[in-house]
Amino acid sequence: MLEKANFIGESIDYLQRYTMKGLQKQAEDHGVTVPQIRVIGEVFAHKTVSIKLLSQNLKMTQSTVSDIVDRLVSKGFLVKTANSKDKRLADISLSPRLDEDIDESIAQLKNQSLVGVLDRLSTAEQETVEQGMKLLVSAVKEEMAAEGMEEDKFFDILYFTEKEKRKKK
Repeated sequence: MLEKANFIGESIDYLQRYTMKGLQKQAEDHGVTVPQIRVIGEVFAHKTVSIKLLSQNLKMTQSTVSDIVDRLVSKGFLVKTANSKDKRLADISLSPRLDEDIDESIAQLKNQSLVGVLDRLSTAEQETVEQGMKLLVSAVKEEMAAEGMEEDKFFDILYFTEKEKRKKK
């Protein structure tokens, strides 16, 4: 069992490195860094978000996120406005220019490199990979629950449709 776990762990690490290389290349093509793309994608997903929420979702410190946001504001990609309820806080949103030009692909740049990889597989092979990933993530979720670990919301968003979640209940 340890041999299988090692293989799966190394495979996940390999895929993550490959994905990050693809993301880095695409970010450079757009004149931004990988962390900046991650921030833009997170802002795109939430429409308006705070530095604190960005920090939590991206697993970065608030000072790092604040610096990245400031750079993106100066490049004209993001807008920083005072929060209407608490003037000490700032709301971050896409700039009107970026909001007009953006489509979902910018929020999914990190998966773009996998599209080419999946194109190399037949439809049946793609389904096998997807089913295997769903099984693995499902087992991870069960293990997290058994260990009392907090489950991140992205598991539900990325891997399970509402229909599948209802089936499991």
